[in-house]
Amino acid sequence: MRTIYGGEPEDPEGWKTRIAAITADAAASADAGLIERSIGSLLRVVREQLKLEVLFVGEFVNGNRVFRHIASKPGQDIIQPGQFHPLDETICQRIIDGRMACLVPHVTRVRIADSLPAYYDGMGAHIGVPVRFTDGSLYGMLCGFSFEPGAHLEERDVKRLEMAADAIAHLLAQAEGREVRLPHTR
Repeated sequence: MRTIYGGEPEDPEGWKTRIAAITADAAASADAGLIERSIGSLLRVVREQLKLEVLFVGEFVNGNRVFRHIASKPGQDIIQPGQFHPLDETICQRIIDGRMACLVPHVTRVRIADSLPAYYDGMGAHIGVPVRFTDGSLYGMLCGFSFEPGAHLEERDVKRLEMAADAIAHLLAQAEGREVRLPHTR
């Protein structure tokens, strides 16, 4: 949940302004290529700011989480668009249904207890939030991870990711021809 001051979401270190600047051109256009580039730019900025190896948007499709948009640290291209995992095996599903927190500082420590598949072994930190359209429907998740435990990640980083997820939902809605309104607040 976002902290509210004066009716507006908290804007840690100007994130709302940064996100708006990245998405501004795409918001004025229905150009799919421009929207894709804006999502990519947004993911790169957020990945770098949160010091993650990978940040991605995963869509929930037919019981799977499908990687749609990915920003990886150079040399860390371990997932590709179109790859997928069964949703019930993912941290994404566990976050959605409340079994895991949005921020998991050390995934390897909880992997066996949370019945996560072996491909999570060796993962350090994981952070993720839902991507919802303004009508409340769920697209999927915005998630990121590092190979080192994430002592540097905090709850304010979850709020930052929520802001980015709202902007991404706005762009995705526009690309899909949905009614586009200002991103909602949580």
